[in-house]
Amino acid sequence: MGRFLQEMFLRFAGAVKSSDAEKNATPHCSGTLPQAVEYVVNETYSRLRVVPGYSRRLSEPVAATVGYIDQLVDDFPGGILCSRSAFSEDPRVNAFFVDPKHLQEVFSRNAEVRDLLDSNPDADECWALLCMKKEERRQLGMSLSGDAVQSDVVQTVVSFSDHQVLAPGRSEEEARRSLKCCIFDGLLGYIRARTDDAKAIALLLETRRKSLKGDREQQAPDNGGEAGEAPQVGIDDVDWELARDVPLLTSLEDHLDFVAGILNDPSRFLSGNLVSIR
Repeated sequence: MGRFLQEMFLRFAGAVKSSDAEKNATPHCSGTLPQAVEYVVNETYSRLRVVPGYSRRLSEPVAATVGYIDQLVDDFPGGILCSRSAFSEDPRVNAFFVDPKHLQEVFSRNAEVRDLLDSNPDADECWALLCMKKEERRQLGMSLSGDAVQSDVVQTVVSFSDHQVLAPGRSEEEARRSLKCCIFDGLLGYIRARTDDAKAIALLLETRRKSLKGDREQQAPDNGGEAGEAPQVGIDDVDWELARDVPLLTSLEDHLDFVAGILNDPSRFLSGNLVSIR
């Protein structure tokens, strides 16, 4: 389905943007939106097809997510060259990597980059998203104040680790499109994980509720036929946790509403911002 997602963001995302300008306009890429809906159903819960009108109910949320991801990635800053010469000339590259050897290892050890270059031996370059973990710590250092050097000055030191190369492509356009697919699949993976967690937590809390209810009934004869207060308090706590933390997925309708709710408001789960470091 990777090629389908690439085409979806290449063609359908443009339709989403045009529909923003004309709210009543329909996507001009015939068949693309229904295919995207079916892909979402396949990747989340295939039994949603049993729900009448599932495709119609998911169409707008899927379009909202595709358009949001498209704009999110399009707003990413332009690429920078990562090479041995850039390590000496570009302060960003110098900050991201320990040394030129580290830079080379990050890219050469990436399986996706190797596969891309192996399948395209004539490619002169590879574009990709470089992900890193940014760490900040305070330490004592030295600072220049006028002509004097001051010691024991508190400084903030920034370092980067856990480098990952994602969504490589032969061009910047291809890499951005691949990244959009990666984010889209990541959001669907999040929906699957939330669904599994909800089922597991609901089962655990329901088991706990039944246990407390059994304790409550056992205590009733000892209290002159009245149930104990402690088990009832525990039951109320479980009911509160169920209502607060667990999505109601007791029916296929609930499940469909849950998937549509996440896709209809992607900004709650996906966001990006620029950070300047001097």
